[in-house]
Amino acid sequence: MPHMKTAVAAPASARSTIAPSVLRVFAPTFALLALVWVEAVRHLAAEWNVNPQYGYGWSVPFLMLYLLWKRWPDRPQPTRPHSLGICMALFLACILAFAPVRFVAEANPDWRLISWAIALLAVTMSIFLVYIHGGASWVRHFAFPFLFFLVAVPWPTLFEQALIQNLMRAVTGINVVFLNLAGVSALQHGNVIEVASGLIGIEEACSGVRSLQATLMISLFLGDLYSFNVARRVLLVAAGAVLAFVCNVGRTAILVWIGAHRGAHAIEAWHDPAGLTILFICLFGLWLLSIFMRRPSAPASATVRKIDNHILRSTIPSAVLVVAIIALLVVEAGVQFWYRTNERNFTASRWTVQWPSNENAYKPVPIAPEAAGLLHYSDGGGASWQTADDRQWMMYFFRWLPGQTAARFVKIHRPDICLPASGMTIRKDGGIRFIEVNGLKLPMRSYRFDDHGAPLHVFYCYWDARSSYENASAAEEEDWSARGRVRAALRGRRDLGAQMLELVVWGYEDDAQADAALQRQLTQLIERS
Repeated sequence: MPHMKTAVAAPASARSTIAPSVLRVFAPTFALLALVWVEAVRHLAAEWNVNPQYGYGWSVPFLMLYLLWKRWPDRPQPTRPHSLGICMALFLACILAFAPVRFVAEANPDWRLISWAIALLAVTMSIFLVYIHGGASWVRHFAFPFLFFLVAVPWPTLFEQALIQNLMRAVTGINVVFLNLAGVSALQHGNVIEVASGLIGIEEACSGVRSLQATLMISLFLGDLYSFNVARRVLLVAAGAVLAFVCNVGRTAILVWIGAHRGAHAIEAWHDPAGLTILFICLFGLWLLSIFMRRPSAPASATVRKIDNHILRSTIPSAVLVVAIIALLVVEAGVQFWYRTNERNFTASRWTVQWPSNENAYKPVPIAPEAAGLLHYSDGGGASWQTADDRQWMMYFFRWLPGQTAARFVKIHRPDICLPASGMTIRKDGGIRFIEVNGLKLPMRSYRFDDHGAPLHVFYCYWDARSSYENASAAEEEDWSARGRVRAALRGRRDLGAQMLELVVWGYEDDAQADAALQRQLTQLIERS
């Protein structure tokens, strides 16, 4: 019987771990990547912390590292990269581009374009370094784990809101059909279901977008974990999306059924348990599907390909990497110096509200736990009352202290976005204007809605403490366009806190009368602090 040589002595340990020699060779590269990725994670952490929709983001960096570690033993032999000079130039261009992006990001932690820019720079620089060290074969082998990180970056706001609203309407419509087929009379008003026991709202948490994003992340991870080909990965992602939608419809159907028979108040006790149960079923089902899709394991090869760690050499001079590291540290120091210097010379106006507890029929309006968990405000609340002319008023006021970036969600939950989803029809958007009250200039947006035949006026003020509201137009001060955000960075104005005031009044047919009533209410409500 011929002698068969097996190579199992050194490779088992050498290929399963990163040799100390490799760590020494790539130490400057690892240090540079650590700086870039720490900044990317730090920037996105604000969204992961305050937005439940992206809470899964904290797991993504660890899953990315696991996929890199898993791919390391099977890496191909490094090859010499082509066009090394061009690649080095592009890598240095990324380093240079990082400076203005980091500068603007400090003033705009909620700007998702900047979030994508930082994440893409981190991914691109990582792939460039992989190419420089190991050539095209290493890029093909290691690129996916870096690209996988992008699932943790918040989606563009317009796309996300359009998807959420469409999913909520679809889920609402399906549940209305379900209730009517089950013998329960139900009507749909936007994202609200009217049943005999009252109104049941389908909120954003019930839209299914959270489970959709979570299953997208898990689908991509499982596809790489089990080394699926492209077709199987696409199939797994599509199956995950369908499974997420079906499971979420099942969850909302249970909640709506409970609300229809026991009242809307009974939903709260079942909301979180139903959500966790459905999410577990969804993810477990996705894992079972990926197990089913796995191909039978091939017979073990008699020989094992040996990777020679000694041929690994860094093709980038250590001096270049050290200069890049110093440059990133200088950028961070410069950003902090710029903003702290400008903030030291800036004094913002302060104001608060005096709750009208002496008005007729005054009563606090409780904030739903889901809304409170989403907004993460420092203090505030809601109230309703009735004026002498028998008009019903409602007010919400929230304050965020400096650094509480949850105020970003107020910007995408304005009345013109949320109220139509509750079945109201917008009749007029009066735009934004300044209203002078008690020595202050408040940037106020005004809207007129049709609330099932009754006129409804909504007045909305978002006050950013980093804006002066003294020498510019309201539209300029509340400019969330790219130009306005860059201008905030050039002024050295980062998050200094924020306030939101929303006043709602029913019954005024004439807009001028509603504006006059608003002026009277603001005079009594607003006081400088």
